[in-house]
Amino acid sequence: MGEPRFPTGFGAAVRRFNAGEFFEAHEGFEELLDEVEGDDRWNLLVALIQVAVGYHKLCSGHPGAARMLRLGAEKLAAFPAVAWGVAVERLRERIAKDLAALEAGGAVGPRIGAAPPKIELVKGGPAAGVD
Repeated sequence: MGEPRFPTGFGAAVRRFNAGEFFEAHEGFEELLDEVEGDDRWNLLVALIQVAVGYHKLCSGHPGAARMLRLGAEKLAAFPAVAWGVAVERLRERIAKDLAALEAGGAVGPRIGAAPPKIELVKGGPAAGVD
C-alpha cells in the first residue's frame, strides 16, 4: 500500500509559504489537519503552521515571532532530515539562523524579504508523498 501521502492542498500551501504568503500558507496547512489526525503527518503540519505564523509575525512586525518559530522548530526536531518528501533539516537550519539573528537584535525582516525561507520538497525521499 505504500506510505501515506499528504492530502490534496499540501503542495498549494507549500507554494504559498515559498512565495512569502505565510498567513495564507498557515491557513492552507490548517485545512489539512483533520485529514491526517492520528499520525505523525499531523505533528509535521502543526510544526509548519507554527513556522508559517512565526514568519508572518516577523514580516508583519507583530510580537511573538521568535516564540512561534521556536515552537515550530521544537516540533520539527522530532523528524528525520526528510519526512514525507519535506526537507525538514533544511528548514530547521534556516529557522535556526533566523532565530539567532533575531536574538542578536539583527534586522531579520529585510533578510526575509530578500531571501525568504522555503519549504523544499524532495522527490523519492523517505515517506515521500505530496500533491
